[in-house]
Amino acid sequence: MKQAAMTVGLVLLLGVLTPARAAEGPQRILILGDSMMRVPSHSIELEFSRHEGVTTRLFTSLGSGLARLDVVDWLERIRALAAEFQPDTSIIWIGTNDEQPMRTPAGIIRPEQPGWSEEYARRVGEAMDLMGRGGAAKVYWLELPDMPKPEIQKSADRINGLVDQEAAKRPFVIHCKTRPFLSRTPGTFSRYVLRPNGMPLSVRDTDGVHLDRNGADLLARKLAETFWPAAPAATEK
Repeated sequence: MKQAAMTVGLVLLLGVLTPARAAEGPQRILILGDSMMRVPSHSIELEFSRHEGVTTRLFTSLGSGLARLDVVDWLERIRALAAEFQPDTSIIWIGTNDEQPMRTPAGIIRPEQPGWSEEYARRVGEAMDLMGRGGAAKVYWLELPDMPKPEIQKSADRINGLVDQEAAKRPFVIHCKTRPFLSRTPGTFSRYVLRPNGMPLSVRDTDGVHLDRNGADLLARKLAETFWPAAPAATEK
């Protein structure tokens, strides 16, 4: 009886001391995107490596998005990656430079023309469905952050709105809001945010569009907190 009690106590103690297993969160995570994801993808991979049993796969491509499938056919690339890797979770960040002409079977559609938003939304929805694998996997589509110039902000707002529209149709898709922690005031660009101690932290690269390493690490921590809320938080560097 005494030995059994000691065994139970040891099991409980090990349960407290053992890091959270991947079974309590995603296990196979596909991370992909355009230039917005180039630096964050490595921060996310490193942050997620702290969690036992997690396997990640990265794919990023500069200067291309869903608008320019003639440059990189993202839909075919996503289809192939999802079939090969079989993710249970996908994280995508794409669209910063996507407000440009799109080639379709019916011809070229320009951003100011009727039908552009419908075609772009269709591509977003197809990408979501491919990553979601019939609802078997979760898709975390990251919101484009606030931008330094009005014309880029307007474009980002348009893309975010179309992603919102398509995510609302699919229960397996979460449109992750990044502006609350990548801007001091959501809706207004800021190069710095405030740390918990009140000191400034740079989060944007010199071009004002992409994230610097601090911003990428912050994004990675926020995602990890979403996936593994019971795990100890990483220390901010």
